Amino acid sequence: MSTPAVFWDRDNTLIRDPGYISSPEQVEPLPGSAEAIRKLAAAGFENIVVTNQSGVARGKFDEPTLERIHDRMVALFAERGAKIDAVYYCPYLPGDEAVVEQYRQDSELRKPKPGMILQAALERRIDLAGSWMIGDSPHDAQAGRAAGCRTILIRKPGSAEPPRKGGEVDFVADSLEEAAGIVLKYTRVNNRENASAPDCVTAAGPPEDSTAVLRDILAFLRNVDRRRRGEEFSLASLLGTLAQILTVGALVWALFGWFRAERLDALLRLQFATILQLIALTCFSLSSRR
Repeated sequence: MSTPAVFWDRDNTLIRDPGYISSPEQVEPLPGSAEAIRKLAAAGFENIVVTNQSGVARGKFDEPTLERIHDRMVALFAERGAKIDAVYYCPYLPGDEAVVEQYRQDSELRKPKPGMILQAALERRIDLAGSWMIGDSPHDAQAGRAAGCRTILIRKPGSAEPPRKGGEVDFVADSLEEAAGIVLKYTRVNNRENASAPDCVTAAGPPEDSTAVLRDILAFLRNVDRRRRGEEFSLASLLGTLAQILTVGALVWALFGWFRAERLDALLRLQFATILQLIALTCFSLSSRR
């Protein structure tokens, strides 16, 4: 049975953002964040963080450091009685600002694309139609809508209410407490329908372009498969396998000629087999470096 979730942005939503947090000691939960997570967990939601972390691609910190930062964040919230069920992050960044070549690429995981949300849904059996995305950026709302969730945008202090162009944002809240209240008021929890949304609020439905969502899912699955297996399909590996098969055939052919006393032909065939074996070894070597 699938479970609804609340997907949270990290920086300036759950924790303070001094600018590219690079040390676990910099993690500071924002006021009201632990209380909001506690309320939603008690109502039956999983609480999952989805965060763009281009600082990895920019060379400001590495992935092991980022994982320690997230471990610290989870521990600080746990001390306050608030359980964060999972953390998903995207370390990639396209363009010249990504100084670490390994991470210099576009990715379906990077918000406003919905890859992290879709990954969590696949791995944790999340009911996306009953889930929410909460963040402080339009990119958070866009990612949530693309994944089929309802969305809440946390208004920055002193700013005007952002436009709801294209229905990308379902609700705007001034605080995390208000956001949690919206989730509890306008969603189905434990098979009980709470209040229905007022006329001034656009109720979320399925993504407007289902074909685009399916395309995102397929692209995401390819990306996950590459990361899990640690390798991509290799043409060099395929050619190496074919060369190895031909090598065996050439050796059999050479032995057949030798036993038939066709010694010169057998030697030529043996040389051919040796060349094929060298080609196979070269291809396998190139494949292993990918």
